[in-house]
Amino acid sequence: MRGTRLDFNGAVGAQSTAGNMAEEEAKTAEESAAPSKGDLRSTLKDTRGFAQMPQEMLDKLFDVMTVVRFDQGALIMEQGQSHPNTYIMLHGEASIVVDGHHIYDLKRTGDIFGEMSFVNPGPCTASVIATKSCDLIQISKETLEAIGDTHFYLWVCRVLADKLNRTTKLVSQSPGARDKG
Repeated sequence: MRGTRLDFNGAVGAQSTAGNMAEEEAKTAEESAAPSKGDLRSTLKDTRGFAQMPQEMLDKLFDVMTVVRFDQGALIMEQGQSHPNTYIMLHGEASIVVDGHHIYDLKRTGDIFGEMSFVNPGPCTASVIATKSCDLIQISKETLEAIGDTHFYLWVCRVLADKLNRTTKLVSQSPGARDKG
């Protein structure tokens, strides 16, 4: 599947984001106008994943990021396939699916997925499918490595720890999670 890359000056270009999947046509510039970096900073600065991020680190992130758009139904990441990008939700909705089972919906601005690729190179553990058209910030592992700032890796670790804590809480509250003996 191909996402549509949105430049900050409104230019549009197709950018491959998931291996050998079918291609998707790029939208016209009028349909795909991207928000300004200032608008994105304002949008993200108060979200869960970014509220504690120092301004200097946020500035570095905005210097290297790409904004991509996926249409409803697009396969953003495919379980079992290698994928080098992390995504941050700006607008839209996507579902996380594991072994064909719906696990979770990503709906909030600032929701992050694909971050495991930074610390654990290997195949994706889940598929991510756009359930509505999605505008996403895309950051490649190579881009973060080129920056060489350990603060980004600490940020990714915090995101992973937060997700682990929330997942543990959900699992512990599910029926059958407690021993009945």
